[in-house]
Amino acid sequence: MGVGTSLVLRPSVPMGHVTGAPYVVALAVARELGGRVRWPHEVVTASGESLVSVDARAGYDEGVFVRCDLVWEDEKGLDAAALERVAGEAVDAWADDVATGRAAAGPLAPVLSDYFDALLGMGEKVEVLRGGRVIGEGALVAVDVWGRATVRLKGGAQELEVAPEQARLRYV
Repeated sequence: MGVGTSLVLRPSVPMGHVTGAPYVVALAVARELGGRVRWPHEVVTASGESLVSVDARAGYDEGVFVRCDLVWEDEKGLDAAALERVAGEAVDAWADDVATGRAAAGPLAPVLSDYFDALLGMGEKVEVLRGGRVIGEGALVAVDVWGRATVRLKGGAQELEVAPEQARLRYV
């Protein structure tokens, strides 16, 4: 059974940039646990075993807020308070970078290099799923500053760019 924690973050970023928050949280949690990140924002072991699922919902109530849910299997025995602390610190640092203009290109610009370093699955074969149906097969070749994944389709002549809310990737 899954357990976890939920935290509300209030980054001082434009509403259009809050989509970066779950990526930043996943990166911070991966660092804390010595893990990796699988697109878009799942924390995994080096072999790809799921450690922590990161989900986020944003809104506006006396300023921008992001509710981040971190979920893991009970037997992992993770320290919720430690994960909340590193997540909060990372989002605050990221918000500072956004405020100084380091995210002018997109919300992940300040952390994209670190995200690539932590990303597991670059170059691997994937299926692109929408509504449970395979809509494309190929290799994960990029993630852009908005968090969209680029999959080079079989044959290599075409690429498919997807956001997490449009589709998910299944590693094959």
